[in-house]
Amino acid sequence: MIAWAMESLLASALLMLAVLALRAPVRKTFGAPVAYALWAIPALRLLLPPLPAGWRTEALPTLASLPAAEPIAHALEPVAALPALVPETASLLPAIVLGTWAAGAVALLLWQVADYWRFRYRLLRHGLALDQIGGVMIVQSETASGPVAFGVFDKVVAFPRDFAARFDAEERALALEHELGHHRRGDLVANWVALAVLALHWFNPLAWVAFRAFRADQEMANDAGVLARLGGASRHAYGCAIVKAAHGRAITATCHLHTVKDLKGRLRMLSRTRASRTRTTLGVAATAAIALGALGLTASGTQAAERMRGGVEEAVGIDPHAFDDALSLMASFPEPPAAPAVPSAPAAPAAGHHGQRVTIVRDGQTTTYEGEEAADYIAAHPVPTPPEPPVAPLPPLPAFASVPPVPPVASRRCGGEPTRFVTSATQNGQRVTVICTDHIERAAREASRAAVEARGQRDGAMRSALASLEQTRAQLAANRDMPAEARRDAVREVEQAMREVRDEMAQRDDD
Repeated sequence: MIAWAMESLLASALLMLAVLALRAPVRKTFGAPVAYALWAIPALRLLLPPLPAGWRTEALPTLASLPAAEPIAHALEPVAALPALVPETASLLPAIVLGTWAAGAVALLLWQVADYWRFRYRLLRHGLALDQIGGVMIVQSETASGPVAFGVFDKVVAFPRDFAARFDAEERALALEHELGHHRRGDLVANWVALAVLALHWFNPLAWVAFRAFRADQEMANDAGVLARLGGASRHAYGCAIVKAAHGRAITATCHLHTVKDLKGRLRMLSRTRASRTRTTLGVAATAAIALGALGLTASGTQAAERMRGGVEEAVGIDPHAFDDALSLMASFPEPPAAPAVPSAPAAPAAGHHGQRVTIVRDGQTTTYEGEEAADYIAAHPVPTPPEPPVAPLPPLPAFASVPPVPPVASRRCGGEPTRFVTSATQNGQRVTVICTDHIERAAREASRAAVEARGQRDGAMRSALASLEQTRAQLAANRDMPAEARRDAVREVEQAMREVRDEMAQRDDD
């Protein structure tokens, strides 16, 4: 499938290139409608299925006549069934390429559809229905920049609001005939088909060039049809209508008279004489022959398609047939068989006398008993049970030395001078350790009083030093006999000493 898709894209691209080269001489020789018909060839190639197996053999006689083909196929059959080849063959690169291509095609189509419906909604919302001709609704809308035909099932031709002011009566009739001609010829359907082909070739710049050339040939073919119906006397007025309607971009899914692109080519085409019926018939036959030949030469399964695919494989390093084979191989793998049930272990045979054997050696003579005799001998001479080994008794635990009891502790006021904080006494015939609480309290009060006195003395000394420093600073600041610089230095040093004394006093207050 992937190999066929790649061959179809390559073949249709080559056919686009061929049409681009042939369109100008074909239009000059057989007329614009015949040149426009050439664009059906690339689209038909995308719909062409692979050749049947029998036709493929006839198309490739050199490959079918190889004598070694059949033995090689037989030799490869067991190798193709090896599952180990699947990871190597089913590379991720073809899947990535295929996914990217499909995503681009879908995105382009969705964008074109959304653009068309947005254009249609905006034009009809601000439009006014004027008439209906042959199932085509004629609409006047302020959002239309020029005459335009759109719609496949609900057909519409829209004109701008100033259409009557810009075009005279004859030019308006020719413009209306041109847009109605698009609906009669099925050009709106052809545009969607061309957009689908462009979506498949979104990555190919040649396809975008071919699409623009297709639209130009479509307009020229419709111009030729209008002039054929109305006669050559309308050429001048028709050319004026084309020039007046010239404008910029329009929606690709519509048919519009107002594109500036290829305007010169359309005007030159109006100056040419119409091709005769015989020449037109000959051109149609030649186009059909070209289409059949091109489709036959580029069909999947022919030598040309094989060579073309081989060249692409060498250029990009992707083998589409290998990817197809891997997918089919993976699909054809049978389901893994269920794990066989593990057989249960056979039951142990019932105990019996068969197979028992006893050999006795006594006084240098060997006697052997088997079967029932062995069982009788074992019953008469049972094997004595070995005695259990004696267990050594555990050594006795050593006796711990007696620990004298700890005397109890009591607290009370002892009186007298605080010479001791802890003393001992006898109470109820038992020695008691006594803690003198009054002695401890008196010692704490004396220590606190001494600390307060020492702190007061230190604070007084610091305050006295600070007062002396302040007096010294004032005397230095008032002494005008000292040089100004020396006076400033002396005052600065005294102030530094004052800061240090204050810091120490503040630290003592915190303590």
